[in-house]
Amino acid sequence: MHPQIKEPTTRNAKNTFKAIEDAAYEVFYKNGYHGTTIADITNRAGVAAGTFYLYFPSKLVLYQHILMSLSHDIRKEIAAKVSRKETRYEKEREGIKTFINYALERPEMYNIIWESLYIDRELFRDYYADFAKRYKRGLEEAAAKGEIRSLDSEVVSYVLMGITNFIGLKVVMDLGEGNENVDAIVNVVMEILDKGLFKKHRDSSGK
Repeated sequence: MHPQIKEPTTRNAKNTFKAIEDAAYEVFYKNGYHGTTIADITNRAGVAAGTFYLYFPSKLVLYQHILMSLSHDIRKEIAAKVSRKETRYEKEREGIKTFINYALERPEMYNIIWESLYIDRELFRDYYADFAKRYKRGLEEAAAKGEIRSLDSEVVSYVLMGITNFIGLKVVMDLGEGNENVDAIVNVVMEILDKGLFKKHRDSSGK
């Protein structure tokens, strides 16, 4: 939790805290960060304006908290699913599928996450840098076991994050065709990762 947030301890306080969180999530999605006031949040949460400041010193800190919570929830959901898989191939497939299904349940997450680029570039940078840092560890373990090629693990982490992000966007925003079949889409992604995209190159000698 953000160090400037006062964490609730009683049941009533926890319920109020959650009401503010949920209200902010909805209003940030609907109005955008800059179009949202603290009054909008407290009105939506059904609490007095002063109650907000019992837990959050500012709207920005609340937004940072929501962004961190999203990151934590996504990682937790993926970790729970991939932990049941043995190979890196199976883990990667399950991770992509889990992210897409999470995004289908909470499509507004794209708005909230990507808006951070225009609120505070460091927030946006840190969000993805933290994901990549954690991703790298799994890739390096897989490379050490000989499950994947030994390449620059940081670059690979961003490649895989980019694929997952935009495949999720395709499904959530219903871009193109076939978005109702998540398994079929993930199968195509995994075929690309497993077999590659380009056919064999031949030099001018025909070799």
